[in-house]
Amino acid sequence: MSELTCEVPVLHNIQELEEAIKQYKSKDLSDNDLLCQWQAIRDAALNLASSNKDTEKVPGQDSY
Repeated sequence: MSELTCEVPVLHNIQELEEAIKQYKSKDLSDNDLLCQWQAIRDAALNLASSNKDTEKVPGQDSY
């Protein structure tokens, strides 16, 4: 099995994530490039989801 030989880009916000997803869908990437782009999207989605977990509020929470 071959080693992954690319740098996985780090996506910092939802806009970068959405742009990466558009590029992922529209480009004809080779195996390694495809995997690296997928890894970046996966990592960013997980990081953004965990960072949003702390800030999510229950609707109407302040009325209790």
